[in-house]
Amino acid sequence: MLISYRKNLDRITFLSMMSFSVLPVLATIYQALAYGFSLQCLAIVISTQIMFIMDTVELNMRFYSQQAAYEKARYKAEHDGMTGLLNKEAGYKRMRKYFGLMDSYDEAMLMFVDIDDFKTINDTYGHTVGDFWIREVASQLRHIYWQDDIICRYGGDEFIALIRNTASEQVLETTLGMFFQQLARASEQRGQDVHCSVGVCRVAAIRISGNRDTSRNTDGENGEDTRGGVDFGQCVKQADLALYETKRFNKGTFNVYNYDRS
Repeated sequence: MLISYRKNLDRITFLSMMSFSVLPVLATIYQALAYGFSLQCLAIVISTQIMFIMDTVELNMRFYSQQAAYEKARYKAEHDGMTGLLNKEAGYKRMRKYFGLMDSYDEAMLMFVDIDDFKTINDTYGHTVGDFWIREVASQLRHIYWQDDIICRYGGDEFIALIRNTASEQVLETTLGMFFQQLARASEQRGQDVHCSVGVCRVAAIRISGNRDTSRNTDGENGEDTRGGVDFGQCVKQADLALYETKRFNKGTFNVYNYDRS
């Protein structure tokens, strides 16, 4: 256990604990070879070693218990209790980090997903059914998109998702088509008219001639800055406007705004 914890202990602590374990044993062996066995000395060494082992085991269990409690607390702080998705704060933090590292060659799609007429669903079928559809939409979004994508519950019946490393309209149409189909199938099975509207902000890559130098965020031939300058807040606003337009004119579908990187 001491060797496995070597990286977590400073040098003095590690050597002190190792000496407490090793030196009495070596001294006992030397005494036995040079002077013969001393039952009293042997009993003291064995008892101290047992105490040391028990203390080390207890310390090990306490360490793992505290670590597990910390991980559990961190998970609860970052995740929504109903859906298991990231909450808004944790999701925004990760999305901002991704946008902050984007350059002109990177691309992404930011999506707002909203359950249409959710108040009517609660009023008609009850809040238990409303909670079911929140979990169902979250589950389908998690199933369709990759683990590398960032999906969070924005609040109430709204979700926001960052689909990374693609701005392909074909990918968008295919994945959202699957999402709408699965939601329609679940809605039909339960005999309830439930559908979602989606607003998308599409951040396409800017193609610059010349060789790419990712280590310096510059265009290799011209030495131009290739950072895209993508404003996360503006992207969220455009996705929200796209969602508003969808809900106003054509619920149950999606609408796309292209982010201007010029």
